[in-house]
Amino acid sequence: MRVRDHVLISTAGAALAAPFIGRRALSLWAGSVLIDADHYAWFCVRQRRADPRAAARFFNGADVPGHPATRALHAPAVLCVVLLLGLRDSRLLPVGLGMGLHVALDTWHVAHLERARRAALERDAHTCQACGAPSACAHVWQQPMLLPSYKVQNLISLCHPCHATAHARPKEPAPWT
Repeated sequence: MRVRDHVLISTAGAALAAPFIGRRALSLWAGSVLIDADHYAWFCVRQRRADPRAAARFFNGADVPGHPATRALHAPAVLCVVLLLGLRDSRLLPVGLGMGLHVALDTWHVAHLERARRAALERDAHTCQACGAPSACAHVWQQPMLLPSYKVQNLISLCHPCHATAHARPKEPAPWT
């Protein structure tokens, strides 16, 4: 899920929780957004530069590496530690809950997107719609400005080279249109 989608959903969740938990809603928000610091830290170490915009472009690219270090803060052990610490110090509990909500949202997103991707690949007979080669992935070519869409018509089957090309030039019209 894109960073801006996480920020939007987390902000809305914190705003809805604020009447019930007061200022702790800010901690809930922080936990649900700042958990992605592991992605940025990994990017900075691997790329030897600290550029948030470049990191966002990298993680929104095609075939992003799934290195475990990019998800260190998302690990069940880390979540359990933060939640257990939250039982001892109530100020940490909303942070842990925010982190848990983020991971749950990621899991939900991946499941729904994978279902849509499988359906798009079947619809396109596992053939790249740009060049006709056997297709290995389904690309989200049309996405709303905010919040992800899981509509099959917003995905297209592409081979890896065409997928990389689609991510390299996101502002240009799709080559298969």
